[in-house]
Amino acid sequence: MRARAADGVLRVAFWTLGCRLNQVDTEGMKARLHAAGNVAIVPWASEADVYVLNSCTVTGRADQECRRLARQVKRRHPGSRVVVAGCYAQTQPERLRAIPEVDGIVGNAVKDEIAVWLAELLAGDEPLVRVHDLVQRGPFTAPLIAEFDGRSRAFVKVQDGCNLRCAYCLIRQARGPGRSRPVPEVLQQLRHLERHGFAEVVLAGVHLGSYGQDLEPRSSLVALLRTVLEDLPALRVRLSSIHPNEVTGELLDLFRGYPHLRSHLHVSLQSGDDGVLHRMRRPYGSTDARRAVLAAAAVRPHFGLGADLIVGFPGETEAAFAATCRLVEELPFSYLHVFRYSPRPGTAAADFPDAVPPETVSARGAHLRSLARRKARDFANAQLDARREAVVETEAYAAGWRQATTDNYLNVLVPHHWPAGRLVEVNGLRRVGERLEARAVTPVGAQPAGRREA
Repeated sequence: MRARAADGVLRVAFWTLGCRLNQVDTEGMKARLHAAGNVAIVPWASEADVYVLNSCTVTGRADQECRRLARQVKRRHPGSRVVVAGCYAQTQPERLRAIPEVDGIVGNAVKDEIAVWLAELLAGDEPLVRVHDLVQRGPFTAPLIAEFDGRSRAFVKVQDGCNLRCAYCLIRQARGPGRSRPVPEVLQQLRHLERHGFAEVVLAGVHLGSYGQDLEPRSSLVALLRTVLEDLPALRVRLSSIHPNEVTGELLDLFRGYPHLRSHLHVSLQSGDDGVLHRMRRPYGSTDARRAVLAAAAVRPHFGLGADLIVGFPGETEAAFAATCRLVEELPFSYLHVFRYSPRPGTAAADFPDAVPPETVSARGAHLRSLARRKARDFANAQLDARREAVVETEAYAAGWRQATTDNYLNVLVPHHWPAGRLVEVNGLRRVGERLEARAVTPVGAQPAGRREA
């Protein structure tokens, strides 16, 4: 390994693959390194002493991308150390040990102990492997995060791990049993982000709807959310994905009672066929999904509703796929995330018979994505004359435009002079091709000047 820079500062670069929780975990590792001192966090494209890939293993494609990035960065910087951390490292360390470009493999149980294992990595000549059992994980701990990789909206991890045993999923193996972040610590993190200029936060978890079941005294997502909304009346709050059976009347009452709770829910649906859902071992059926989505849509006009769907699960017949399409057609979804089923080693579904041919999976995925585009256009077209509150994002588009995300999760282009992180009202939306542009933009309330650019 090449020596540190002349100033003695260790330069570390991060790349995050996968979900919002991984993004939070990466920011947590950065915060712990800042606290340790004598470390500089540098962009991935820069020269660094150590490159840390915070990995995902939800699909085979995610695994492949992690391996590609590790090999690529090692070719560009052969004197550096390359570490794969996170879910792929936790579930398939032996696969990573066979890759010569990987110098360190760090699982989720010890990922946060970055100052410790980084010192071990730099002191040794052999590959570092730190992958511990997740079954007996300790209490939820997390550092305070003030920055979020240049993003305009912050994610706050309030729950990690999962106690379900869905047939296709590796999350329990990758992140361990469900754990909840105590309410006082959630509030402390939210206040910290608000003081640092964030106007909107997303409460995130692996199984967000299970929040509080492990706490003493026992709590719930609704109880946490009510406390957050009452304690921080100026902060805009959004939820990440929850299950259809967790969209309760109590939860929807919070949307009715607190305008700063964003008009948007994303449901982890996966299929619209009861037989497929049963084989997946999901804790709900299509009737639950229909009830949840229709009830949420009735809370406020133009309520944003998204869903995850998996196509090609073993045994998914033409009739089962048709049932999914009918459910999607019937319900007022504003967008869909469509995934190909990917068999994961160590899951029950990896050994299921009746695999769906790849060409059939591709055709079904294309059909659902086409349906999703139509649903998204219809949702947007219904609001061309509406006023919506939005947060200006960091992303710039064609000359003179920047993206903003509305309260109900529409992407709208606003003039580029609006600073990232600014809370605005967009009005007079017009469609230009597949884009929406705001003809009028006004600020909302007294706010900070905006988030620092990435």
